[in-house]
Order: sequence, then C-alpha cells, then structure tokens
Amino acid sequence: MPQNKYASRRRLLSALFVCSFLLPAAACAEDDRIARLGFVARMPDVLAQSARQGAAIAVDEANEQRARTADAIRFELVPQDDRGNPNMAANVARYFVKSSASGVIGHWSSDAAFAAADIYERAGIAQVNFTSTSSELTSRGYKTAFRVVGSTAGVAASLADAAIDELQGQHIAVIGNDSSSSKALTEAFIGQLTARSKKVLQTATVGATTSDFNTVLKSATEMQADVIFFAAYVAQVPAFLAAVKRLNVKARILLNTGTTNQDVSAEDNGHFYALEADIPQDQCPSWKAFNQKYQARYGRPPSTYSRYAYNAAGALIQAVRQANSTEAAKVTAALHDIRYASLSGEIAFDKAGNRINPPYTLYHAEGASWRPIRFFSADKNSNARCAKS
Repeated sequence: MPQNKYASRRRLLSALFVCSFLLPAAACAEDDRIARLGFVARMPDVLAQSARQGAAIAVDEANEQRARTADAIRFELVPQDDRGNPNMAANVARYFVKSSASGVIGHWSSDAAFAAADIYERAGIAQVNFTSTSSELTSRGYKTAFRVVGSTAGVAASLADAAIDELQGQHIAVIGNDSSSSKALTEAFIGQLTARSKKVLQTATVGATTSDFNTVLKSATEMQADVIFFAAYVAQVPAFLAAVKRLNVKARILLNTGTTNQDVSAEDNGHFYALEADIPQDQCPSWKAFNQKYQARYGRPPSTYSRYAYNAAGALIQAVRQANSTEAAKVTAALHDIRYASLSGEIAFDKAGNRINPPYTLYHAEGASWRPIRFFSADKNSNARCAKS
C-alpha cells in the first residue's frame, strides 16, 4: 500500500478513536455540520477589512438563526490574505482545498481570482467574487466561478449610459492604469462608446501606483473633453481628484465603482460622478438594519464592499442550507439554483456564474455625501427595489 494510503488510514483511525472514546458522539456529529467559508482579500487594505467585517455579520446572523433550529449547520468564516498577488492567491486556494472549505468569498482582484480559479474548479469549491468584475473569469466554462456584482461588460454598458445619457458627453477622454482589470474595463467602455457612435478623444494609461496625473489631465483639457472617465481602483482616486482641482479641470468626471466610499468634499468641483454596483439605499429597508448593526459593532459606517461581501456570504450560506450539506461540490451545485434576497436586490446566477440583471446606480458628489441620481439595469423592466426576504 502506498505511503499516502497508510497516512490516510492512520488519520481515519485516529479520528474514530477520538470520536468513540474521548468525545461525546454529538460533538463529532456537530463537527460534520460546520461549513467553513473562506474569505480572501488584501487584508491590510481598509476597504478589504470592511468587506471581511460585512461577511462576518452575515455569518453571525446565520449562526444566530441556527441556534433556534435543531441540527442546523454552523458557519465559520476563515479569513486569509493573498496580498493581491497571484502566487499567494494560488497558495491560499490550496489551503482552502486542504481545509475542506464549503465555499470561498473573494478573491479581491481579477489577477488573484484567475490564479486561484483552476484550483477551485478541480476541487469543486465555489469562489463567489464580490469585487472582481472580469468578464473573462465567467466565460472560461468554470462551474465554480460566481459573481454577486456585474461583469466588466455590464459595468461598461452602464458607464456608457451614464456618460452619454446622463452626463451628455460628446467628447470623452478615458484614463486608466496598467492593471489587467483597468485595461479590460477601458477596452469594454471604449467598445460601448464606439458602438454608440461617440468619439473617444483620448485614451491614456498611467501606472497603477502613480499619483502624477498632470500630463494626462492637461492633454484631455487641451482636447476639450467634456467627460473624463477614470478607470482605476479607488486607491488612486484622491490623488486624481486633487489634480483635477489643482488644474481647474471643467469636464465632468466619471469614476469607477468603490469611489463613493471616499469623502471628496475637499476636491469637489460639482462635477464628480461615480457608478456603484448597488441600488439606492432608500429602496432597501434592510440596509438600515445592516448599517446600524455594522456601526454598533465596528464604530464606523460600512463601505460598499461591506455590503457586497455580506451579499456574497449570504448567497453562500443560502446555498449551504439549500444543499443541506457542507460538501463543496453540493454547495456549488446549489448556488446555480438559488434566489437570494440580498441588500442589492435578488441574486441569482446564470449557467456561467454571472449575476442575472445586476444593478447599478450613478451617484453625484455633493460635499461629503454622494446622492443617487439614476438607476441602471440590463433588464429595462427592472426597478431599484430591494428583494423581499
């Protein structure tokens, strides 16, 4: 018999001895009913921390409900830091496989999600993305890749609606960075504009860590752009908007998802807009309860990512319950069939794992606040209402 079979037999006999002689039978049965939900992101990032906290609230709520139900599955959140690095992401994915995770919330970046995808697919473990929007991830035929926010294609379509219909853009400049996610979004956005016969004056790329936007903004201004779309992660937004103010740029500024987590009042020129993968708060009463619970526990308001991660955790929890199993493959199968009442409307997935009819809302900066001004959905008959739980 090969060495690994001897090792497996020893572990099995050891577990049987513990359950038979050292622990009550109920304790061993209980261990079989623990669903370990992985959570993975760039943990030092403040927004990633807020996302982990949102997922933790969903897990705690599920366990509170479990306390009232006999023989229900208990949930455990297992956070890991992949540093946004593809090699680390692959190592984290292997860890979740070895620890028999029922599903994984994350990864944060598209590059990390790609690096882990094959590992999860072989193990049958669902990865439920709540920030990674790459359309390619759910077009590769994976059965285990899901997304509770829209894809790059969906984001680009709503951004184009915002730039053309709401902001009345005729001369549009696009500034992105050299990350794969920004490149994909820039390409998709330009494709949408071209299809609608709108002229793109300029496409510029900066480094993903730069804070120098003088050259690209001066060029856009010289070309008389009336709308400038900044297709980059929120970490670069403060420096970008500071440059907009310093250079007295008059164009309307359209920003990517995540920006409404920022207080831009110091730079506000009255022309800042941001798209979020959400519905307006006043259309979802359950937001109020979530916000209150989050603030009571953590002493500050939740971010958009807190809600997205809460939604991802909630979808996984519902799939575990629907499968009545902690086995990853059964949970993955159940995810394809769920209809989950989330903080941003009903979540259901198509065959590829894309969210069906993901919502988007355009916000306008007004001092320290962001006011919702328009709702978008791929389903033109859809409204901006929270799903009924």
